Amino acid sequence: MTRKIVKHIAVLFLGMFVFANSLFADMYTFEDINFVMDIPEGFEISDGTENSLFFENKLMPVKFALKFYPEETYKNPKVMIEDVISQLSAKGGIEEVNWFGRECYLSTFQFVLPDQKLYAGWAFSIQVPLKDNPSKKQNILMLTYADAQISRDCDQYMLSIIDSIFFCQEDFRRPGPVTTFAFPKTENAEIVLNIGGKTIISNLEADAIERSKFVLEREYDVLKIYGNHEKWKEAWQRYYRQLFRESYNAFDDIARDVYKELLPSAQKANFKAPHMEMIQMLLDWVQDMEYERDRAHADFTVPVAAIQGFGCDCDSRSMLMCIMLEHFGIPTELFISREYSHAVFGAAVNQNGAAIEANGINYVLGETTAQVNFGLIAQEHSDTSKWIEVDLP
Repeated sequence: MTRKIVKHIAVLFLGMFVFANSLFADMYTFEDINFVMDIPEGFEISDGTENSLFFENKLMPVKFALKFYPEETYKNPKVMIEDVISQLSAKGGIEEVNWFGRECYLSTFQFVLPDQKLYAGWAFSIQVPLKDNPSKKQNILMLTYADAQISRDCDQYMLSIIDSIFFCQEDFRRPGPVTTFAFPKTENAEIVLNIGGKTIISNLEADAIERSKFVLEREYDVLKIYGNHEKWKEAWQRYYRQLFRESYNAFDDIARDVYKELLPSAQKANFKAPHMEMIQMLLDWVQDMEYERDRAHADFTVPVAAIQGFGCDCDSRSMLMCIMLEHFGIPTELFISREYSHAVFGAAVNQNGAAIEANGINYVLGETTAQVNFGLIAQEHSDTSKWIEVDLP
């Protein structure tokens, strides 16, 4: 039976599956398999067969292909990536990736296409469960490549494509496979925080800052490509989603320990709504952080560095607030403004104050760089049409 595949207005017919855009600009979800991609903006489907999809991007000389094979064709993703690379007569090494307990494989490769040009890029293979029968698997191979003469200049872009995948809800809040491969789990180091008059001892992975900077530098390189593009806004949204995704699980222990220490004081101060007291305690904490901007580079301090005393700005602090409050079970939204050159966070709580409605939810705003209470922002920043919401999956 033939099914349709939808991308914006264009419709292509394939024999295996359907996929469509979600709320996010270029986030693709598949009907039959638990597989999602939050790839960079501007890709369009150039061709498709029963087991393949081919994408091209007019903005970047990068090609991207997806290949789908049933479990019966390849017993595991290693056999699949080895066979497909062999069929392409490609040269390259293959490395195993333990992505949160899943068997995956990553490869660099070079091969010649019928146009007689040499191409170089990356391949990634994985098995994902079928939605209607999770015990059955679908093999997926991702191939992204560019002319070998310029491929090194495209590496960050290609790795961002591979690192943009998910296949369960938890994946939206933990690093992608490339980052996991580059930074396997290390021992924890002790960290001491002073919040709300409490000294809180917790722990953080020893290489957490290096890992976050790895993703920051890559995604900033991708973001710069869209500076004057019509989808600049969507590129900014994706940029912050990727940074949030990488940072979130680094705070699992920290958020747990902070919540445990602050809750008694918050209940004592506001028994009916202790979460409101905790928001203000956290906000006071980030407002006291050293202010610093690095306009020559990404101009963003990764949250794991901000809590260790490195200078930071509004977007770093606002993302930190979102990460902590989401761990506390409070829905949040990040808001950025190109006109104001500023960022604030929003929390979905029942309180009066400055607020922005996004996706039908009212988010009360928090200003992180001025010593003001939660719910107050500067009058000159009050035009809600100049704020861009960044949905945090």
